[in-house]
Amino acid sequence: MMNPTRMYTAVAGIFLLLQGTSTLTFRLVPALDAAFPQLLAITQMVPTHSMLHIITGVLALVVLFRGGERGALWFSMGFGTFYTGLALYGYITHAPTMLHLQMFDHPFHLLLGLLGLVAAAGVLYFSNLKKESS
Repeated sequence: MMNPTRMYTAVAGIFLLLQGTSTLTFRLVPALDAAFPQLLAITQMVPTHSMLHIITGVLALVVLFRGGERGALWFSMGFGTFYTGLALYGYITHAPTMLHLQMFDHPFHLLLGLLGLVAAAGVLYFSNLKKESS
């Protein structure tokens, strides 16, 4: 069975990279947006937000393949904290920030953030149990 933080890092990395590259490509290639306008109409992604997803997705995949268990744990804690904080900030302030966040972004950010924190907490908890039983 795959370590929960490695699973989280893999899923988050792949999803963010695909989402970021698709919305940025549609933003930069008007013919794609014209052929399938629903993508940008629904997500309302701006290049800054797409680039954040691309950079974070690449970081997650680098951590997944080079960082080992410890790297995945740190990614889950760091990214989980960032996304949870971003969601709470959005819920509290309703400010779109430079990422042009929409109200529908906040539940997604909260879910993805909390999943990272739960994965990290589970790994830490079970690693401590294993140490205590040794």
